[in-house]
Amino acid sequence: MNASFLCSAAQFEQAPAVNDNEFCLIGRSNVGKSSLINHVFGSRDLARVSKTPGKTTLANFYRLSDNTVWVDLPGYGFASTSKGEKKRWGRLIEEYCDKRGNLKGCIWLLDIRHAALPADCAAHSWLLSSRIPVFPVLTKCDKVSKLELAAQMKEFIKSFGFSGEPMTYSITRPACREEFWMRFKTWQSSLT
Repeated sequence: MNASFLCSAAQFEQAPAVNDNEFCLIGRSNVGKSSLINHVFGSRDLARVSKTPGKTTLANFYRLSDNTVWVDLPGYGFASTSKGEKKRWGRLIEEYCDKRGNLKGCIWLLDIRHAALPADCAAHSWLLSSRIPVFPVLTKCDKVSKLELAAQMKEFIKSFGFSGEPMTYSITRPACREEFWMRFKTWQSSLT
């Protein structure tokens, strides 16, 4: 699967007029959204990666080779920026998810090391109320042992009521890319 950058939007009104199915990516600041985008598409620089939380400040639109569109939304939670800027991010995320008619689902990234953080619990409540189908992905799995991974997986399932095991992902393991696409496409086909 290939992807190309379409455009960015600072406000919902700036989102491009696209009729194809869209999937948004959300997660806490520094959860690894940009790294995952680059890894799943086998690119080094499709999405800008930074070690500083909060560098994705816009909604970034990417067209995939299957004509779907992915939208990388700003991260929620901690980021060293002004309250006004955080408010704009929150408004952009909410308006996009509430008003975008061709939004089919959400790829929700969660850091495997931190189950049930307040920001993720708040996002979970909001996602439930919005009724957007969710494909959960636990990132940074190379940072924990197999035992820790199993324990954290149970915590995430218990905390968020996932019906099955979320996808686990590490950008250090090339095999994750193939598994991601297999599981994502299965989930995607279940939405139609």
